[in-house]
Amino acid sequence: MMNRSAKPTTDPSRIGSIRPSHLVTTAGIGAVVDLPSMSVVVRGADSWSAVRQEVLIEPRLLEEVRRVLGDQVSALKSAPWDPHADDDPWTRVGVPVAPFPGWVRCPACFRLGPLHGSEQFTVVHRWGRRPDLAKIVHSGCVKQGNRADAKKRACVPARFLVVCSDGHLDDFPYSEFVHASGTKGPCGVTKLRMHDSASTLQPVVTISCESCGASANIQRASGKDGSANLPDCRGRHPHLQAFEACGNPLRMIVLGASNLWFSVTASALHLPQADGIEEIIAAQWDLLAELPKKLVSQIVNGMEELRSLRDVPIDQLWEAIEKRRTLGDSPQSHDADLLDAEWKLLSRPTTEKQDEDFRAVPNSDVPQGYSRIIDQVVRVSRLREIQALVGFTRLNAPERRNLQPENLVKLRNGPAKWVPAVEKRGEGIFLEFNESRIRQWESQAEEHPRIVALRGAYHAWKSAVGEQPQPAPPIARMVLLHTLSHLLIRQVSLECGYSSASIQERLYLGRPGAPTAGLLLSTAASDSEGTLGGLVSLGETKHLKRLLDGAMHDAMRCSSDPLCSEHVPTSESPTLHLAACHACLFISETSCETNNRWLDRGVLVDISRDGLVFPL
Repeated sequence: MMNRSAKPTTDPSRIGSIRPSHLVTTAGIGAVVDLPSMSVVVRGADSWSAVRQEVLIEPRLLEEVRRVLGDQVSALKSAPWDPHADDDPWTRVGVPVAPFPGWVRCPACFRLGPLHGSEQFTVVHRWGRRPDLAKIVHSGCVKQGNRADAKKRACVPARFLVVCSDGHLDDFPYSEFVHASGTKGPCGVTKLRMHDSASTLQPVVTISCESCGASANIQRASGKDGSANLPDCRGRHPHLQAFEACGNPLRMIVLGASNLWFSVTASALHLPQADGIEEIIAAQWDLLAELPKKLVSQIVNGMEELRSLRDVPIDQLWEAIEKRRTLGDSPQSHDADLLDAEWKLLSRPTTEKQDEDFRAVPNSDVPQGYSRIIDQVVRVSRLREIQALVGFTRLNAPERRNLQPENLVKLRNGPAKWVPAVEKRGEGIFLEFNESRIRQWESQAEEHPRIVALRGAYHAWKSAVGEQPQPAPPIARMVLLHTLSHLLIRQVSLECGYSSASIQERLYLGRPGAPTAGLLLSTAASDSEGTLGGLVSLGETKHLKRLLDGAMHDAMRCSSDPLCSEHVPTSESPTLHLAACHACLFISETSCETNNRWLDRGVLVDISRDGLVFPL
């Protein structure tokens, strides 16, 4: 069980800790997490503790989650944790996990076997105050003699797994794989070993059976042709401890691979409301919708979620409820984008629309030399973002802001009643771009050979992952704003004191028929005080000009040129970027909205001399 609290406890069930934000972005439900001495999978939401979970109020985000998962979703909740864990060392509060993969390997004798059922391996957890010392040992290891289990070397997780296109995940079928070429099938008592050996070409991993002498090289299961040597998928979801009908071909994957888990998240910035009353009422509307006036005061005083309304006069509160009823059950149109209201507020900041969670001040001018592309710079000294996990995918990352990919894996058995969420506070810089000039350049660039190549790569990529081709996003506009975003993130991280992985981008591209052009760079923390102001101070005109100049200078050259500058996607290699790589434009995938797609230095600086550059 992982606990948010960093303080040591005497609870032997605690085996590690993790940041709350990671439970939504990188190590959420269904993800395989590497702890110091073992590997675990985060269990489904139906296994989480129902106590000590904070309800996070953000009506716009809750409506978006309901649109995806259904109207039965009633709340966004933080991970359960106990701030006073020392007072109750045997508490079950925390995020439940289960050992996964279920096969481990002894580093001394190379024995390979299942953790459960074989009685070969034992979990040792004697140090309650040192959860990092929990480990799995090989009890009968002949190489380690008669040592006590506590002094034996920790076994390591078997590093091969299998996954299918529908998101099912399972242990590698070692026994079946080794005995596939035989006629008798697996031995009655299987004793497997895994041997690693190096060669001049590639590592060689051999699985052998001591009982019958059968052996097989793991390379037979790798690559596109490896599925033929593996059984069909049996539909396992280890995070739900459940199976479902499947039968798809399996694909071998290595433990820790970057495509083993992709979060599907929705996020929203807090927008100031009149006294915050309407926001709280909207979040608890299922309860308040049919409530008579005489019971309002009783319900408000009895519910912890409504504690902030206890000082509001009953007449004012009732007036807000009646106003909400006139708007209907869902004041946000499903046709409206979640970013529309944020764009309106950020592009027209006023002192009337500010509160303790949102403060924004526009600069009086824009950096000299960039007025053709930038219309306005807004320094957001205070912002609050809530991010909710609605599901996850395996093998293929979802597209930007796509909350319903075809291979979405659910977070729990049965309909979701709530979803995990995290609240962060911080600061940011908002850039509003010149819409008319971008639209004019966009109309000329859409049929440029480089943009046409990206569009073709997009359709080839959709076909390769088995999804139906859809209209491509506004590629030229996306590439222009996204490239500038990455260049600025890399520059800002050198001066503001935050790493590039701590800075997030938020692109405002609008919708068909209602285009917008904006960019918010922000950094946030789960602490209620937010961050320290290092980023917003760089939004001042004199500093921002220096950053933009540096970004344009760095974009001219890349240490991987000419390979980087001359890169164009093809049907054989449908990468969704042009002149971009880890040396010049790529950033952490948790900071990027599109998993480092839709990037090209050639739209901002002349590196290919083909006329695609935006005229700054």
